[in-house]
Amino acid sequence: MSYQITDCRTAQSSQLCSAMNAAFSDYVVPLSLTEDKFRDFQKQRGYSAEHSFVALAGDEIAAFWFSSAPLSSYENHAYTLSVGTVPAHRRKGLSRQLLHKVINRQKPDGGRGLQLEVITTNEKAVTAYQEFGFQVRRTLRVCRIAGKRPDFGDEPEFTLAKITLDQLPADEGAFFDTEPTPQNSRAALRGLLETSHVLGVFVNERLIGWGASYADGSVAQIAVHRDFRRRGAGQALLDGLRSATGAGQLTFVNVDTAAEGVNAFLDRAGAEDRVHQLEMRLTF
Repeated sequence: MSYQITDCRTAQSSQLCSAMNAAFSDYVVPLSLTEDKFRDFQKQRGYSAEHSFVALAGDEIAAFWFSSAPLSSYENHAYTLSVGTVPAHRRKGLSRQLLHKVINRQKPDGGRGLQLEVITTNEKAVTAYQEFGFQVRRTLRVCRIAGKRPDFGDEPEFTLAKITLDQLPADEGAFFDTEPTPQNSRAALRGLLETSHVLGVFVNERLIGWGASYADGSVAQIAVHRDFRRRGAGQALLDGLRSATGAGQLTFVNVDTAAEGVNAFLDRAGAEDRVHQLEMRLTF
């Protein structure tokens, strides 16, 4: 069977959504996205139709490589939103062909590489990406927090309030132990601004931390200034986000396992691990 490789500028969201659901129908975590959820997925992760490609078998999408444009905040490495092949078209080298197209489209726009995440237990995918030249950059944790708030002791005098992204500090060095992955970046929050929740913690009108969550209870960011940690501000943010989203549980996707502070906090808050992912990066 012959395939036509083309970018996604003329593709409909419904086509792309159906292809993604079909490609991951037998996956470790099967997908069943609605078109609305798929559009949110695109906005959150910086989807660029010009930099994304599909392999067509006639009028049907057999495989895809969804990508952002080069991201200056990630050293001009573009974010790979998702890669997949419909089961009937696997083992035909389509992902490699799509990757070449993506790379050739990234370079004229200053792209220096690609980065993505893959579940650690998906050994075939990990091996395939390594063969493509991707290298493991860090290990990421996916966990959930539910249930009654634990007793963290006395809290300082602080207030919790809704804030805008423009109120966040330009220099986040004193707040973050590690950089968020692209799907949890400030740009991702702007992409879903209308349905995101951003709360700030203040002491004497000084912003000492913030929490940001998407509408489904998936927490993109939680940050507390190093001088104010272990005093209840983080737990207050969890409570506030749970209330704002109405979610019975909060999900943390892609927490760097090497970030000792935030992982200790999550463990104390009762986090339960779901899966682990590898962040992999290809530089060209």
